[in-house]
Amino acid sequence: MKTVSNKEYVLLFFVSLMVFYTVLSLLGSFIPLPAFSGSTITGGVLSSSSAVCSGDLRLSFFPDTSDIGSRASALISGLENCNDKVVFVRQQVGNDIVLRCSCVVATGNGCGCTFPVDYSACSNPNFYAQADIDANGDYNGQGETSVAALFANGCRII
Repeated sequence: MKTVSNKEYVLLFFVSLMVFYTVLSLLGSFIPLPAFSGSTITGGVLSSSSAVCSGDLRLSFFPDTSDIGSRASALISGLENCNDKVVFVRQQVGNDIVLRCSCVVATGNGCGCTFPVDYSACSNPNFYAQADIDANGDYNGQGETSVAALFANGCRII
């Protein structure tokens, strides 16, 4: 019987969490959920929950070193009150900016996505996460872009 390492348990947890939120978002379009007006009654006083999306986007990988041909998990954190924001994870490959994966913030604080690790990570291990936090149509604002390196095992030396 094979034993499972702590690293494998953590990876399984993150993958399960991403699958859960993906299924939840897919079902949300078929199952009507009660609408939330954005106001709550707290202690007898009506208060508005008009919190603004903010924070400094942070990109990290699990694991931070992956084998060519395996899948890497991009983890997005550092956000506050950013439900429904889309985060894109991209990589510059030659002259092209390639979209590797994207996710929708469902918890207000972050999200995650996976992508296959290919040989482009050998020549350029830097990946970029981008989210339009201030909703102005670009990724140039404070905290809207994060860079992280994903190192690849199995690179060919030419």
